Amino acid sequence: MKVAIVSQNNYKLIKQIKSAGLRIVKVQPDIVISIGGDGTILLSERLYPSVPKLAIKTSSTCRKCQYMPGHLKVALELIKKGKYRIVEEKKIEAKFKNHRLIALNEIQLHNKKPTVAIRFSVQANGFKQDNVIGDGLIVSTPFGSTGYYMSITGKKFKKGIGLAFNNPHNIKTKGIVLDENKKINIKLLREEAWLIRDNDDNFLSLKKNDRFKVFVSKEKAHFIKF
Repeated sequence: MKVAIVSQNNYKLIKQIKSAGLRIVKVQPDIVISIGGDGTILLSERLYPSVPKLAIKTSSTCRKCQYMPGHLKVALELIKKGKYRIVEEKKIEAKFKNHRLIALNEIQLHNKKPTVAIRFSVQANGFKQDNVIGDGLIVSTPFGSTGYYMSITGKKFKKGIGLAFNNPHNIKTKGIVLDENKKINIKLLREEAWLIRDNDDNFLSLKKNDRFKVFVSKEKAHFIKF
């Protein structure tokens, strides 16, 4: 079995994985072992989309890591024997001009200048919010709802697509969950903004009157559970 490791130089655990007799690779792995926190999981999914992942927690901030370093030895033996199951998680996708962004946690519209609010509109079948003034918008998956979405709304959700309005000035609604079959159309009405996915440093620049859409992606994430 071919295994890729995504880690912030945790040499002790990497050595343990290598000593288990698994073939360590950087391309086309059968599984990925993410060692770190929530950010490492997101990085792992960007590097190896849809490949089954085992998340090992070595960070104090990892809501999505179910296994600790002490579980690794047993986990590796079970993986070698094929005694595990795969849990599927939905991802979302943004389309802007010729760009396609796929995210496990969220797609984010964020003001480019922290001192200047942006204005934008959001439309989906059965939902419309015009001329929102604020710092931006979070479009979240259920998986990502324990992150930025919950920090804004104070809630999480298990089904659908979540919209969290970041520091809105002129509306009372901070969050709403829409049916996952809806396509969400967003237009930037004023100022400039960034279009961001998860914790990826590669932002897309948006200007006045730019539009993009967000929807549930056909691509899924997969996690190893025992």
